[in-house]
Amino acid sequence: MSIIRKHDITLCGENEEYKIVLYPLSDEHLPYLYKWNSDPEVLFWTEGEDIEGYPPEVVHQIYGGISQDNLCFAIKVNDEIIGECWLQKMNLPGVIKMYAADADVRRIDMTIGEKAYWGHGIGTLFIGMLAKYAFEYEHVDVLHCFCEDYNIRSRRVWEKNGFQLVLTEEIPQPHKGKLQFHWRLAKDEYRQQKGELYYR
Repeated sequence: MSIIRKHDITLCGENEEYKIVLYPLSDEHLPYLYKWNSDPEVLFWTEGEDIEGYPPEVVHQIYGGISQDNLCFAIKVNDEIIGECWLQKMNLPGVIKMYAADADVRRIDMTIGEKAYWGHGIGTLFIGMLAKYAFEYEHVDVLHCFCEDYNIRSRRVWEKNGFQLVLTEEIPQPHKGKLQFHWRLAKDEYRQQKGELYYR
């Protein structure tokens, strides 16, 4: 029996330097997930607390659980698997209450596990691809995403894709970050900004 529930959606995008394909995440990607989730330097940017690594059984719980009702992708850049990302139904009650009861609110979570690809604008490109898919094919109403104050690269990804900062929350201490930023891109905002974004 598979650990990760696989879907059938593949997204493609590119710029002058990189060809990016978002493939359905599946059990064949588990060796990558084990590697990235046992690297403290990768986890520094993806987890709120300092974590040395997750054992395989926890990796199974994380990805096996999230993939049941959400879209999880492996990120391939120029034929190399470099990370993973999710288009996930919003799971935080406080955020859900910010929107109409019938609104389809999603979040995007991402990890670039191969450090050689950090800082090259790849996150900006594939987040744009996911936003395009969410609004134009899933008919999502709002994307509501997060980053903490120390993660400047993540902040730039949201800003470059037209997300607006809508809430800044203090994080109870001790914690790695002091502030959590909430970023929003709504359907009407996406339509207005569509021509200016990176996934033309």
